[in-house]
Amino acid sequence: MKAIRKVPRYAVLILFALLILFPVYMVVMGSFKSEFELYDNIFGLPAKIGFGNYVKAFVEGNLREYYRNSLIVTGCSLAASLALSSMAAFALTRLKLRGRRAIYLLFVIGIAVPTQVGVIQLALQMSRMHLTNSLLGLILIYVSYELPFSVFVFYGFMQDIPWEIQEAAVIDGCTPFQLYSRIILPLSRSAVATVAIFNLVEIWNDMLFPLVLISKESLRTLPYGLLQFRGQYASQYTVIFAGVILITLPLVVLYLCMQKQFIRGLTQGAVKG
Repeated sequence: MKAIRKVPRYAVLILFALLILFPVYMVVMGSFKSEFELYDNIFGLPAKIGFGNYVKAFVEGNLREYYRNSLIVTGCSLAASLALSSMAAFALTRLKLRGRRAIYLLFVIGIAVPTQVGVIQLALQMSRMHLTNSLLGLILIYVSYELPFSVFVFYGFMQDIPWEIQEAAVIDGCTPFQLYSRIILPLSRSAVATVAIFNLVEIWNDMLFPLVLISKESLRTLPYGLLQFRGQYASQYTVIFAGVILITLPLVVLYLCMQKQFIRGLTQGAVKG
C-alpha cells in the first residue's frame, strides 16, 4: 500500500524532470546538427556527430575574446562582492555599531528593488563618470547590485555563530580583522559557497547591463556576444545552441565541484531561518 501511494508522487517528479530535461536535450542535440537538419528533423538525433558549430561559435563568433571579458568581469565582481558583503555582515553581527539594524534594513530593502528600475538613470550616471564601454563600469555595477543579497545571506550565518568563540578569540588577543579572517569567515564556508554560486550565475549570464553600457565589440561579454548570430531575417540557431553549451559548461562543472557546500549552505539557512 505504501508503494502504491508513492506512485502519483513519483509520476509528478518524473514529469517535472522531463519538462526540465527536454529543452536541454533540444539544445545539446541541436548544437551537433546543420541548419537544414535542424528544421528537417527538429526532435531527432543528429545524423553525424560533428563539432563544426562549436568551432564556428568559438572562432568566428569570437567567443574566445568574450570569454576573457566575462572571466575578468565575473571574477573581479565576485571577489569584490564576497569580500565587501562578508566584512559588512561581520561588522553588523559581531561588532557593536550604532544603527546597525537600520543599516541591515537598508540592505534588505535593496533586495526588493528590481534591477530594471534604475537602468536609465544608471546609464546616464555611468556616462557622466566616463565608465561606459568599460569593464570597470560593469564590475562596479555588479558589485553594488549583488551586495544586498550577499549581506543578507552572510548576516544569517554569522549572527548564529556562538559568541563564546568570539570571546575566547578576543581573550587570546585577536584583533577585529583577525577575528573576521581567521575565525568567523572560515566558519561561514557554506555561506561563501552559496553566495558565490548565486552571484556567479547571475553575473555570468547577465546581458542587460552589457547591452546598455557596452557598444564596443571587443568589450562584449558572452551572452551579449551570442546576439551576433541572430539576424533580422535569419538566425543560426545551431551555432547559438553550441554557444549556449560553451557558456553554460563552466557553470555546470563549478556547481558539480561545489555542490556539497552549496546544498549544505541552503539547508543550514533553512534550519536557521
